[in-house]
Amino acid sequence: MFRRRAAYQPKQTDTFIGPGTAFEGNIHCESNIRIDGKFKGEITSSGSITIGERGEAHSTLSASFIVIAGTVVGDIHTSGKLLITSTGQVCGNCESGLLVIEEGGILNGTSLVERLAPTEDHSGAHKGKRKAEGSNSETEEKKVNEKQAG
Repeated sequence: MFRRRAAYQPKQTDTFIGPGTAFEGNIHCESNIRIDGKFKGEITSSGSITIGERGEAHSTLSASFIVIAGTVVGDIHTSGKLLITSTGQVCGNCESGLLVIEEGGILNGTSLVERLAPTEDHSGAHKGKRKAEGSNSETEEKKVNEKQAG
């Protein structure tokens, strides 16, 4: 009747900084990266970034999907999902398309979640587009102008 949720299964990792390893600098990669050691600097990835349970990052993280199971001190930016697991700790500001904090996970800082609003292209297919600030006021202004005109 009740199904237990499966634990998060990470995707294949292409770049790995293992336990007992300390690295300082900038990493820019087009694949997935996992940190289980200590890292200081900036990480930018087209894939995913995972900070493992024993991982510690004093850095700015940018990727399409980010999982925090260890400790991050710094800012996080993702257009996709940010997952802070039950063992994860974040001290910094987060911007994401979706934010999930499991019970026991810690976020000390601010979070900004911007959902993608579906739009239609010429083929009728839906594409994601960020809601622009002021878009509601423009719609309301059009409605007022229509009422005044007719």
